[in-house]
Amino acid sequence: MKTIILLGALALFSVPATAALAVPMCDGPAFDRLNSDGTPRYSEQDLAAEAERALHARGIDANNTRWWNGCLQTFVDEGNGHQVMKFYDPNSYREVPVN
Repeated sequence: MKTIILLGALALFSVPATAALAVPMCDGPAFDRLNSDGTPRYSEQDLAAEAERALHARGIDANNTRWWNGCLQTFVDEGNGHQVMKFYDPNSYREVPVN
C-alpha cells in the first residue's frame, strides 16, 4: 500500500515539472515599463505586427502573431491548408523548439 501511495505522489509531482520544461522561454521586451506620462513604453500589438513583417521578410508565412513568455507565438501556413503554431526568438527570428 505504501508503494502505491509513493508512486502516486511521485507521478503527481513529476507531471508539472515535465510540463514546465516544455515551455519556450525568450528574452522579449519588457511590456511592464512605462513612459514618464504613464503610457506603456512598448505596444505589444505594434511590436507583434513589426515582428510578423520581419518573419514575412524571411520567407515565413506567419499570421496571428502575438507575444507569449517573451517569445513570438505565431501560426505558420504550411502550404497544404494546415497551420502550425510555432515560437520564434524576437532577437534572431530563429524558431524556438518546444521540448
